[in-house]
Amino acid sequence: MRELSALDSIETETRPLDESLRLPAGPAEARAVLLEHVEPLVADRLSEYYFPAEEVHLSWNSVDGPYVSGEFCITNVVTCLTRWHPPLEDAALGPEARRVLASLKVMDQEPYAGTGRATGLRVSSQSPEPEIWYHDLTRSRLERLDLTYEKYLDTVLVTKGAFGWQYLFASTELGQPEFREVAENLTESFSLFSSAFPQYDYAPLISRLEARL
Repeated sequence: MRELSALDSIETETRPLDESLRLPAGPAEARAVLLEHVEPLVADRLSEYYFPAEEVHLSWNSVDGPYVSGEFCITNVVTCLTRWHPPLEDAALGPEARRVLASLKVMDQEPYAGTGRATGLRVSSQSPEPEIWYHDLTRSRLERLDLTYEKYLDTVLVTKGAFGWQYLFASTELGQPEFREVAENLTESFSLFSSAFPQYDYAPLISRLEARL
């Protein structure tokens, strides 16, 4: 958030936090809360990545040059897995995909852009690592991502939530006409970020993008 806000070419906006919320103070307390909702192996794994804020949110876009934009709204893992929210729905999906979609717990979304895109966790008693799924309501796409929870968070730090970055970790061909804007946004974003943030290695992401074009 600080990195993007420091760029004169980028305009940022974030929604204020609800300071009245009572949240676990740290990983140990987060694990205790998670144990009431998920299996011990899942609680052990995910509590490592707990942060004591309801969410970390930033919406951004360029103010000159090639237009690029993005948004992330990462909910902490305790809030994600324990707070009730209406199940995601998409009538255009098949029965099995709708069942998976309804089981997801939203961990990342784009509330200011209102895109209808969201990333969800799907926990299982058989594995300590939850499945990561990405739903694009506009395109009626539900994709399982080749990412762990930890890697998802790490990748948000690098991509800054550039719209459509999740498709780089799905079996999706971004050369199709319906993904033209996604491909252009990612291409221009990574070009800008490669110069602005040399501390990050964008080569793997660019390779993933090129492989899908």
